This record gives sequence, C-alpha cells and structure tokens, in this order.
Amino acid sequence: DLGQTFDSNTTLTHYELNKKGQTVLFVGDLSYADNYPFHDNVRWDTWGRFVERNAAYQPWIWTAGNHELDFVPEL
Repeated sequence: DLGQTFDSNTTLTHYELNKKGQTVLFVGDLSYADNYPFHDNVRWDTWGRFVERNAAYQPWIWTAGNHELDFVPEL
C-alpha cells in the first residue's frame, strides 16, 4: 500500500537508496484513487508522477487490489 502521503515518499526513498533492488513487485492498492468525487482520475495522475522517478528506470510489476476497482454504477 504505497498511496500518496509523506510516508509514501519515505518508503519510496528508502527503496531507492537500497542499490540491491532490481524490480518492484507491487501487490495491489497502488494510488487509492477509488472513491474520489467525479471519478476524474486526478489521483492516478499524481500517483503516476510520484512513482515515475523510479518506475522510469526499473521494472515495476503491478497487480490489482481492491482500491483499483472503481465501481460507479451511476455511469
């Protein structure tokens, strides 16, 4: 659960400082973009920019978690 908080930045920085890491296996709950007003996906954009500093240089493997499913029956 990386999310988008101060702790998220600390976690990603800690990983980046460990030079042994070669890839990231991310098991769900990426950006917590679900349940935001109007489902405008801004949280996905900000999360993408946040992880880009690392994901641009080494492989990230993602799986979907329950917070990646944005159930919007009214659309």
